[in-house]
Amino acid sequence: MTDSDAERLRSVPPQAQAEELLARALAGDERARDLLDRNIREWTGHLRLTPQMRQLETRARFSSDLRVRYANADVNLALEGWARNESSADTLIARAHAEPKFRSYAVYYLGMLAGRGVDYDRIHAVLLDYAQHDPDPIVRQWAVEGMRYLGKDEVLDDLFQSFTHDPSFSVRDRAGCNVSDCGNFTRAQRMRIVPLLIQLAGDPATVPQMRNWSFLALQEITGESLPTEATVWADWYRAHGPEKLAQFQSQPWWQIRGDE
Repeated sequence: MTDSDAERLRSVPPQAQAEELLARALAGDERARDLLDRNIREWTGHLRLTPQMRQLETRARFSSDLRVRYANADVNLALEGWARNESSADTLIARAHAEPKFRSYAVYYLGMLAGRGVDYDRIHAVLLDYAQHDPDPIVRQWAVEGMRYLGKDEVLDDLFQSFTHDPSFSVRDRAGCNVSDCGNFTRAQRMRIVPLLIQLAGDPATVPQMRNWSFLALQEITGESLPTEATVWADWYRAHGPEKLAQFQSQPWWQIRGDE
């Protein structure tokens, strides 16, 4: 992005600015990503989910650049009119408590707020409670989806708990996806879960669906294509796990697998 590009963008409506900046950010333009981060709060409540924005949002959600995934959360909050502040968190938490039909929506956007630095500890506790205790599996699923934005090691542990213990396979599916490739976690962070996945895959009590998901998660986290046998993965991890972790730690923190 050149100075003339930046000057031109200032003269167009927020919708056009946001769409062009997000498209440029997806293409690796750092200046565009910085401009989007600087301006997105001013556009809260002034953006629409046009066909173009919908396409860009989907691509950004699964970007191989964590910085773009964070921008995706900012765009989604702006689209829904939620400012990045504790007042938004207060409103969403209160409505989630008072309105069960609103709860799935609320927990998803609460996750975005916490992932962008708003009231992390309180929101983490709220999401974890809904993810583990709400009687509605749809609410638990969206709480798990909200938690993928939080980006901390403890949340990976929470998601693995949902992956292995939730009675709903739909919740388990989304928790497993967020552990393995979705969500705002680094590749080095995800390597912590590899021994647990190997143990799960090798447990005779593990049902076939969970075993298949465990092997898929192992492949997505490590990038390795090994046979679907727990002993093979255990041998690989003993021999190559430390070097794979070192490889991920040596890469830029924001570089992840993604679909972009």
